[in-house]
This record gives sequence, C-alpha cells and structure tokens, in this order.
Amino acid sequence: MPFLFAFLLLTPPPAPQATAPGPYHLASGDLNRDGFADLVIVCRGELLSPKEKRPANDTITVYFTAGTAEPVNRQDFGVGFGPYTAVVQDLDGDGFQDVAVVNFQANDGRHLSILWGQAQAPYLSAAVAIPMTGEHGYDKQRTATGDPIYPTPGLTSIAVLDADRDRRADLAVVAWSSDFFAILRNQGQRRFTQQIYPLPPGPRDVAAADFNRDGLTDLAFTIYSSNLVEVWLGEKDGRFRRAQQFHAQGHIPYHLKAGDLDGDGYPELVVGNRGPSDNVALFRNEKGRFRFDGSWATDTRQAGESTADELRDVLLHDVDGDGKLDLLAAGHVSHKVIMWRGTGRVGFGQGFGEARSRSYAGKGPRALLAVGGRIAVGLFDSDEWTWWTP
Repeated sequence: MPFLFAFLLLTPPPAPQATAPGPYHLASGDLNRDGFADLVIVCRGELLSPKEKRPANDTITVYFTAGTAEPVNRQDFGVGFGPYTAVVQDLDGDGFQDVAVVNFQANDGRHLSILWGQAQAPYLSAAVAIPMTGEHGYDKQRTATGDPIYPTPGLTSIAVLDADRDRRADLAVVAWSSDFFAILRNQGQRRFTQQIYPLPPGPRDVAAADFNRDGLTDLAFTIYSSNLVEVWLGEKDGRFRRAQQFHAQGHIPYHLKAGDLDGDGYPELVVGNRGPSDNVALFRNEKGRFRFDGSWATDTRQAGESTADELRDVLLHDVDGDGKLDLLAAGHVSHKVIMWRGTGRVGFGQGFGEARSRSYAGKGPRALLAVGGRIAVGLFDSDEWTWWTP
C-alpha cells in the first residue's frame, strides 16, 4: 500500500480535454443509456454587459461515453446566456435523462433551459426555454448611468427534489440578482408551475437533503452578499418554511454541499467561503439544527495576495474508500485542488484531517464532481476538464 500511494502521488494527471468557453459547473448522468455516466460541463464564459447582444457564452459541452466509463465523444448544445449550473434527471418520466440548466445572463428570457432526453443521437433535444414569470426586483451593482450591471432574475443554482411527494421531479432554482428561490412544481407533460420565496440579499447556491429526517426534502442556501447560510424545511403540503439562519464563518459563501459525515443519518453542511477567508466551514447537524463545527483553510496563499484560492467549489466524496466522506475544494487563484481526509469524528475541528493538493498551473480549477468513483475537475481559465488524482 505505501508503494501504491507513492505511485499515485508521482502519477501525472490525465491529459485535459477541451470544452466550450469557461467551464463553470459539472453534472453527470447516463444520457445515452450505455450503462456509464456521461459528463455535462456547464460553460459560462466571461460575463459582459447585459446590453451586449451576446453577454456571455450560451453553450454547454457534453462528453458521452461509448460502452466504457471514459467520456470520449464531445457534443456542444445551445442553452441560454451565462449558464451557471445544471442537473441531470428524468423530468418527464419517459425513461430518458434530461438536462436542466439555469442561465444567469439571460437578457433574452432564457432563464431556465431544458434539453429533453431522447433515444437517438445526439440524445438531447434542442433546448426549450422556461422563463421565470412575474416582476423581479433588482438591488445590485449599477453603471454610472444607473443601468443594472446584471439582468434579473439572475439564476445561479438548481437542485432536484420532490417537493409535493407526487413522484415527479420538481426543481428548486436560486435567483442572485432578485433575492429569491423558486420551486418549479412538475405538473407532468413537461409543464411546471412556479412558487417564489424571498431570501436575504445575494443568494448563490442550494443543497437539497432531508435535514431533520421527516421524509421531506429540505433546502439550504448560501447567501453570497450577506455572509449567511439559510435552511428551509419542507412541509407536507409541498411548501417551505425558513427554519434557521447562521453566519457562514467566512467571507462570500459560494458553494455548499450536504453529506452525512458521522454516520448518524443526519446530513451535515460544508460551505466554501470564496473571499479573503478562503476557508471551508463545517456545520454539524444535530437532529435538524446546525452548529458551527470547524473551519479548514487552504494554506496556499501566495506572496502579495489578499485572496489566496477564491474557493469556487466544494465536494464531499469518499476518495480513499474508507467509508468516510472526504472534503475537496477547487482553488481558482492558486490553481489547486485541495483534499482533506474525512475522519468520521465528532467535535470541533475534528471532522477532517490531513490535507494534500494537486496543482493545475495556469488552469484555474472551478468545478468538482464525483463521476463513477473518480473526481472530474472543470478548468475555467484553460477551457478544459480533466480527472483529479491525489
């Protein structure tokens, strides 16, 4: 085993593969039904003024497998401008995996794009746009002339759940520009209704899990502009109620993930703080209530930097196969992926132990995803993706 570990450390990462501009988020599912997970790479590109005709990239890249676990066949698909995140799920119940993408810079009304799965290549239909209905407020940055820098509602995150327990996949989406989340209830026949809930200024990401073990899906949100985390509990009628709000224990909370770290059946939350703190905070789940239980800093600050990593993604996954979830973080500025080994222990600062990292010089890791037991990494600065190795 020591020889194998040393071999892994010396093994260079696999050669990256090209994507559309600015890979920003990763999702996966068996789209071509060959028994292996295909990789969906959401490519946001650089954000320009919403007054521009093309204010951001408007394609995603999909790498399909071909009878083995290796995603090898690339196909790009059109969505809306500034795609941020995506989910892969059979939304219409036809047995084919669909892809739903939220688009941030949607000055043309393509707030949500759904590519419906199909039997024949290219396995996804042309994207169908679903606009967010109603009037949406805006209280964010403006130009010198008073024009909004970003369009409304500015969707940044999406999650799948069954809010009303009708066995149809519903969607939860987060609107950064307009400070709300919305539940899109699946009515069947590819139709959705929308229900909006207000959030504090600048919500960014959402994680869905049953936090209090009542059989209903709950939601947790990072509040990017307010350095907060909010937890909303699902109710039997399909609605949600705000249950807890707490400080992110860092600056500019970006992504968060849920996972049971101590084996008690209650999923914990880890929050990646993107700003000067450059840390990942752990919030222990005590039967549906969360408390701060430690912070892990990247310790990769370079000379002259006020911000070291700008953590753009976090991931919980059992990398070493010991039955305990490990913690990974994507450091965009230091060009590293950092992993802390999970301990399974309870106690302040005890959840994760020793750290190791892998450098991607000049490539800017920005997205992480466990795919078939391996970790895929989206490399924003070089328009590529690759597999992570310890």
